[in-house]
Amino acid sequence: MDEPITLSPEFSHLLDLLRGDRSGDPTAQYDLAALLLKNGAPENRKKAVARFRELARGTYTTSQTNAQFMLGWCYENGFGVSKSYPSAIRWYKNAVNNIGRNDLTRNPDPVGERAYKRLTELTEGRDFDEALDEILFDKTTDESMDCVTDAAEAGDVESQEYLMDLYSLGTKDVPEDKEKALYWAQKAAENGSVKAMEFLANACYTGSNVPKNVPLGLYWFEKASQNGSKDAPGAIAGYLNAQKRYKEAVAWYRVYAERKIEYRNWRLGWKNGKTRKETD
Repeated sequence: MDEPITLSPEFSHLLDLLRGDRSGDPTAQYDLAALLLKNGAPENRKKAVARFRELARGTYTTSQTNAQFMLGWCYENGFGVSKSYPSAIRWYKNAVNNIGRNDLTRNPDPVGERAYKRLTELTEGRDFDEALDEILFDKTTDESMDCVTDAAEAGDVESQEYLMDLYSLGTKDVPEDKEKALYWAQKAAENGSVKAMEFLANACYTGSNVPKNVPLGLYWFEKASQNGSKDAPGAIAGYLNAQKRYKEAVAWYRVYAERKIEYRNWRLGWKNGKTRKETD
């Protein structure tokens, strides 16, 4: 008696895609391309690239963004196409741009919607600037400022971030003070705050209220990236790309795109990076 053949889940899924008429289902087309790419055979990789390219240039779906990222990956590694770092960079950047332009504006966004609803509730019928000051900083009194400053001087990173933001933005009661903002940003960054690392990086890189110091800005961008910043890799990538250091730039653009996609998935409420079934 013949032994039954057991197929792996991935191969079974591939057979289902090939058997069915799924040409109008972008998620199915993306899954098929990903499986063809994973197969590793040169012809299958070429077919995968062709499908990714069709999705990347076609009618908008979130699979368009994912396909753009995968084209970057293929060009970076020479999978199904000739290796090209500039082409990889272009596709990674397209993926990032598509997230902001389409993915987060054309899909249900539970995180963004909750934040907007809360902001609307707190500012309704009030002076917006005054209400926003209270949302961000509560009511700043001499007593509360003394308490926060004492905590910040004692090393509390949240208090240091609070003072960084407070002096950077200013309120009706506390005037803007860029020097103090930078002081507390330095303290918070040294204390592990990614937000403060990004603040210092941007200030040094652009020369905003401090002498311009690109190497120091890049140092803080790299520190922020090492600690999980989703935006710092893009700044480093942009610098390296402008210097025509494409091999280094492409690796940073990949990290940037990966983190932006993770952020998109969180915003849209997708677990484990899974996308929902899509339609055109």
